[in-house]
Amino acid sequence: MLPPSDLTATLQLTRQTIRLREPGSVRTSAGLLELTHTPVPGGVRIQLVFTPDGPQLIEACWLEQPVSLAPTDRILCNGFQSWTDSPLLSPAAGIPQLRRLARPFMGYSGDYHIPWIRRQRGYLHSWSWTELRRVGQPLLFLGSLNENQAYTCFQWQQATGCLRIQSDCGGLAIHQAMVLLDFLVLSGTTAVVYDRWQSMLGLPPLRAQPARGWTSWYQHYTNISADIITDNLQAYQSRGDVLDFFQIDDGFQTAVGDWLSVRPSFPAGMKAVADEIRQAGFAPGLWLAPCVADKRSRLLAEHPEWLQKNSRGKPLRVGLNPLWGGWFYALDTQHPGWRDNMRAVFTTVIQEWGFEMLKLDFLYAAAIFPTATQTRAQLMRETLLFLREISGEAYLLGCGTPLAPGFGIFDYCRIGADIHLQWEHQLLRWLRHRERVSTHVALRTTIGRWPLAGRVWRNDPDVYLLRDENSQLTFSERSLVHRLNTLLGEVLFTSDNVSTYGDWQNQELAWQREWLSTQVQEITPTGEGIFIIVTAKGNFQVTLETDHALVFLPIP
Repeated sequence: MLPPSDLTATLQLTRQTIRLREPGSVRTSAGLLELTHTPVPGGVRIQLVFTPDGPQLIEACWLEQPVSLAPTDRILCNGFQSWTDSPLLSPAAGIPQLRRLARPFMGYSGDYHIPWIRRQRGYLHSWSWTELRRVGQPLLFLGSLNENQAYTCFQWQQATGCLRIQSDCGGLAIHQAMVLLDFLVLSGTTAVVYDRWQSMLGLPPLRAQPARGWTSWYQHYTNISADIITDNLQAYQSRGDVLDFFQIDDGFQTAVGDWLSVRPSFPAGMKAVADEIRQAGFAPGLWLAPCVADKRSRLLAEHPEWLQKNSRGKPLRVGLNPLWGGWFYALDTQHPGWRDNMRAVFTTVIQEWGFEMLKLDFLYAAAIFPTATQTRAQLMRETLLFLREISGEAYLLGCGTPLAPGFGIFDYCRIGADIHLQWEHQLLRWLRHRERVSTHVALRTTIGRWPLAGRVWRNDPDVYLLRDENSQLTFSERSLVHRLNTLLGEVLFTSDNVSTYGDWQNQELAWQREWLSTQVQEITPTGEGIFIIVTAKGNFQVTLETDHALVFLPIP
């Protein structure tokens, strides 16, 4: 596999299909297709570029490379967005399709609607980057440098003995040269390959430091009030705990989309709450979902022209959320009216109310479908750049977002699923919903994506919950979440009211203080759901079971 050999490029246009064996170029009546290999330290850079002779419509584009996979190999399957399960799987495994009955309600939260992905056993796919881990061999890493132009999907096909690297550019009309694929193939340790990828991505230096904080969501959900915020502020002040952010999540607004319409449970308004947080010594944060609106919102009623449309010309429903009164809809982030509205919202939230950190959620809705002139990746990147522009100096925490388009934009980003108040959400698991709330999925996805930490942003693994009340997690499950988040995360938040903490919780916090700054050097899978975490201070074995049992053991 390294260096790549026997690569075949295929570009399907509406009137012809062009094939090219690497490396080199081929010219047809449609244009020039070029495939190049460029040596880089530790590997090679592969680029596929098409220069059309006149307007052309792309139907599909991919590279294929023969590959032989062993049963002991493990492949990183990076999911479509923040919440998507991103495990290390054996080549014989598969990534199943969402069950049909669930697709109207949650089918747009991931890649279920993308038709060219094969989902049988023996077919694995990974977005933007992937890893092949083989016993006793250096890590093989493939990472895209092109995710602002078109998403790259690495499809490991044990069933056919090949690796297909596909550009998500189908349906795009082009009239000038376009980089269809641009990716690295690297070999080495985790640190070496991810450092090289980061360097070649050309990202700006990180401006945010790792952060600790409190968020209202995982205790109060949408039932929040100014009094609840005050109670939790006072609990932290009485303990003298050090926090960076105090973040108000979903529930302050009257409807999703109506961000400046505040519920009566905040009678003095949001500026007063932000001021109170700041006076307590913390930076105030606020949750927004700028790319969606729920069916109750004034925005939906007053501005139907801001909605994305489905193939029948109807408003695009992208999910069902009972806490939002039912259906919610995708907004057209290219519409000038949406942009003017969001600019006004962000100006109010940041400059008038005084919030210093914004958690931006459900961002995947900005780019469900491509257009004839823009890929999903281009739509996503444009949206995120706009949100960054109107945020000024405020810190941004991305969530529910495709990851690679946010590199260099987010200060912090969620890298896993929402945790659950139980170990697993059995109904959503049965539905095969990869973006489900699940403590198990959150942890194994955090393990899969931990190398992003400190390279492209600060990793947010989601919260830890140590409290005894309003939780069905066992002591060992709560401890495991807390300790993995401490080691692998850079955003260490909770939703607990710390005034309820007793001896056990305080012992866990003492462990956090001891290990918080410890550098993780490597994580090695040693079996199904079993990992060795190597740190500068000591090593740990972690066992994640699907249903119940789990272990976090120091290794002597």
